[in-house]
Amino acid sequence: MTTVRDHIRAGNILVKGGTEDLAFYDQTADILLTQKKSPPANDGDRALLLHECVHAMIDVYDPDGTVTRHMGELAAYLTQTTYSVRKNPSANRTGTAAWDKFWGDLYATVRANRLDTSAGNGVKIPSATLENLRRQLAALPSVNYGSFSKEATGVSDGLIRMNIFLSTTDEPVSMRSSSVAYESNPDPSDGYLIRTLMEAYASTDVRGYGKRLRQLRRDFLFCSLPRAHELRRRLSLRKRGDRLSELFHDRLSRGGRAILLRILALRS
Repeated sequence: MTTVRDHIRAGNILVKGGTEDLAFYDQTADILLTQKKSPPANDGDRALLLHECVHAMIDVYDPDGTVTRHMGELAAYLTQTTYSVRKNPSANRTGTAAWDKFWGDLYATVRANRLDTSAGNGVKIPSATLENLRRQLAALPSVNYGSFSKEATGVSDGLIRMNIFLSTTDEPVSMRSSSVAYESNPDPSDGYLIRTLMEAYASTDVRGYGKRLRQLRRDFLFCSLPRAHELRRRLSLRKRGDRLSELFHDRLSRGGRAILLRILALRS
């Protein structure tokens, strides 16, 4: 997980406090939303956050998207369980319900393969064991794992931003509004966003277009919730007469718009 940590430090993966009880990693926008919790987190909270960090790690190492949905999710559950057992060696779950049996088999798999000790680092879990767990995962109630086939992919697409770890030449932070100085994340004003979208780049200037997208990605993620809601409403469709809406649709690629709208949707 040190790789995920370093990508967070370098700004390649953005972290934002979420509004739900569960954490979530969005591979489209490279954003990790933490749980809506009051610190300090307990071991269960940390285990769940580690689960989402596995999804982030897959996004880093599998930019071509070859990892299947089922195996990506299973890797996250196994890591979450391993952490729980290492923190509490007696941790377990029993019962006959589908979720109880799934968790019980996760705990058994961790112990059978010695993942609860350093001796299990790097161990290869037998394919038959993984297939049994995958089948259980796909059949779990109240989740949508079973709606995807065994071969379905789409859980990773690489990072938008691949800045060198802890670079000293990071992209500059612009003054985004006329808000007072003590606001650490002032809302991006219409004027700032319009100026940003008005910047012209040569058709071959991939770096320029990429820098603008990453800048707007951060602005949209860290703006206030009311501003995020307003921007989502205004930018979802191109509205004639709304200069910001017009430029958003005229100056950004379809893929860029999709990423930014996805960020605003995550804030809703």
